[in-house]
Amino acid sequence: MQAQSPLFVLLCSLVLPAHAAWVATTPEAEQAVKIPKIASALEATVRFDRAILAKDVAVFESMFDDEAVVNNPFNKIARKRDAVANLKTGLIDYASLDRAVEYAARKGEHEVVLMGEESLKPQGHAKMAGKQLRRHTTEIWSDASGTWKLLLRQATIYVAE
Repeated sequence: MQAQSPLFVLLCSLVLPAHAAWVATTPEAEQAVKIPKIASALEATVRFDRAILAKDVAVFESMFDDEAVVNNPFNKIARKRDAVANLKTGLIDYASLDRAVEYAARKGEHEVVLMGEESLKPQGHAKMAGKQLRRHTTEIWSDASGTWKLLLRQATIYVAE
């Protein structure tokens, strides 16, 4: 069995009782997540995922850039205000959220691109509640403001069971 990296152990220890985790799934991603800037962006994704699972609107909202744009899994373009409203009203409500990082890279001085897959289980009033979803994702995070902010996100559901 492969030993877990200290960063992976640290990130897993930060998650909520509700399940949330990430893992690098390619040799390139395993190397990339060791780069401090990329590791820091991944720490931000853990905070973001924890905010979703805890329904912590304040933290969730604070992690979006004011001009953020999301192409959500239901083929809608959403802005920061839309995503925040979806969390407040329970349209975003997950029992678990796991990320598989297939690609991670710095782009410019402040941006990090993360690509991969998410496995999640919506609950409550969320669309597709009770199903296990898998979706491909692409995110661009920036620390130009001094803290990590989500700039762009795309998510496409490809399995709903």
